[in-house]
Amino acid sequence: MNQDQVKEILLQIEESGLEFSVTFTGKASKKVNGLYKSDTHEILLHNKNFSVDNELLYTAIHEYTHHRLCELDGTRSGRVHTQRFWSYFHRLLQKAEEKGLYKIAMEESPELLELTDTIRTTIMAEDGKLMKELGRLLSKARVLCKQAGVRYEDYIDRVLCLPRASAATIEKIHAFDVKPELGYEAMKVVANIANPDKRAAAEDLFLQKHSPAFVRDSVKSKPQDEDPRRKLENEKRRIERTIVSLQARLSELEDTLAKLPVTPFIFCFFFLLRLLSPLAADNTGVGQMQIPAIPDIPEVTIGGGITRPPAPPVIQPPAFLQQKHTPSSAAGTKGKQTGNAAAASGNSGKSDVKKSTALNGLNAKTLAALSQNSGNLTLLNNLLGTDAGLGGNAGLGNVTGLQTDTGGAVLTKILTELEKLQAQTAQAAQKETTQTGQAVQKATTAAENSAARASGMVGGQTAEGIAAPKAVATDNAAGTAGNTGAGNAADAHIALAQGAAAELIRLRINGKEIKDDLIYTFCSAPAANGSFLYGADRRFTANGAELNETAYFLCRKTEAQQYEITMDLRQEPLNANSFLYKLYQLSPVSVEQTSDIIFWHYKASDLEVELIFRIVHL
Repeated sequence: MNQDQVKEILLQIEESGLEFSVTFTGKASKKVNGLYKSDTHEILLHNKNFSVDNELLYTAIHEYTHHRLCELDGTRSGRVHTQRFWSYFHRLLQKAEEKGLYKIAMEESPELLELTDTIRTTIMAEDGKLMKELGRLLSKARVLCKQAGVRYEDYIDRVLCLPRASAATIEKIHAFDVKPELGYEAMKVVANIANPDKRAAAEDLFLQKHSPAFVRDSVKSKPQDEDPRRKLENEKRRIERTIVSLQARLSELEDTLAKLPVTPFIFCFFFLLRLLSPLAADNTGVGQMQIPAIPDIPEVTIGGGITRPPAPPVIQPPAFLQQKHTPSSAAGTKGKQTGNAAAASGNSGKSDVKKSTALNGLNAKTLAALSQNSGNLTLLNNLLGTDAGLGGNAGLGNVTGLQTDTGGAVLTKILTELEKLQAQTAQAAQKETTQTGQAVQKATTAAENSAARASGMVGGQTAEGIAAPKAVATDNAAGTAGNTGAGNAADAHIALAQGAAAELIRLRINGKEIKDDLIYTFCSAPAANGSFLYGADRRFTANGAELNETAYFLCRKTEAQQYEITMDLRQEPLNANSFLYKLYQLSPVSVEQTSDIIFWHYKASDLEVELIFRIVHL
């Protein structure tokens, strides 16, 4: 079949008073099978896309429909595959079938015929029966909801989880007694037609195997024939109103832009200049970027010659400022905190990660050291409370107990009391250190006097022998003072771990195991009701600097297998982007206990947390 034969078939299907052409492109296209050019009235068919003439003719009729609507309605912009288009297209296909020019050759495939019969009689008909029965049940449910005082719309939305429009259509299918052999989709079209006569007509058209678009277009109200001139005048007025509306909107936008301040743009401009200025500076940091002038356009003389201006100067590459590192200054800056490591970093000219400073105030390691004193341990147990709650000796008279914690008040007051205890302990330790220093000074003076007397009585004794008593006295004094220092902190941690109520198994936030960053942990002994206090010191690196933070978890046992975890966080400096800070914002949380495990999992769009404690003493 060639392009002239295709045009002849199209004219046999339906005559056209507007001249058109049919062109085979001789190509294959993955996007479209054909197209219609309304400006030249040309039908283009990618004939390499088709293996049989019947398929090609289907596309030709499709494009011919565009031509016929262009002839009848005029050229229109916007959506072209409207309901009117599909209705007209299916009408042309039906005419082509009636004249024997086109057909759906299902007879050549018995298997396809059998499958079609199964779909129509078994699947679509049964589906129609089920949906009709569903409409009956929904109507009954509407009455029962009214009797029970239940809002029917809420019942549809959140109990049955059905779209309201679908539920209303399904009820209409039952109320209008639509024939189920049409299938559910066709039944929806019929049920949404309010006029009983048109509804019956639509039902008959579906039974005659017409398409949904054809049925909709056939039963809708036909407008009266309109004068072509009046029709074009109405369209002209619509376009003029649209132009006026767009011009008004354009004027509003221009006025708004004129009133907006330009400060942000100026700020960005000067910020860019500030960034670019060091690139143009020399090695001493003095100078500004020199931008060569744009050369003039060459002049053409009368004789045709071109006078070229001198070439612009070559742009030199920028000179970057070099930071000079002084080994002695680098080592001096680090001081005693970094020792030999800082000196080595300074000698190599490289900058290490900025070391963190210790947190001021109470942290887990300090709390562990405080708790080694039996009196302090008793105070901590009183703060954690018993089944009767907090009160009396705990010094928290305005807190009735662990069972009545609101917003983390109990944890805040516990930490406040412990910080007071820390301050008192520090003052006592300073006083003891002063007394120890005086005792060491007295012992040193006595040793010097003894040595002087010995040198007068015994001749030829070495200087090392004379100095020996002083060294021994100093060591002994230092040992006495060290009994209350950090030497006992490690032992205290070990001893406390033996009586700890729980251990932290996992603390994973957004896939990162925070437990790997913990440098010291502390856990109290269990209170009478199973509650406990857990503290953890964390050190991590962010933006080239080490940061410290301490997290406290007050795990209050509210029921037999239920805990409420309240969290407090100490940071220096404040870091709102910290994982623990994001966890702190969720406090408090309710957690269930399974066997000896306290497990909590939280997941949101930007945060996921897994927290696991193992109870050591059940």
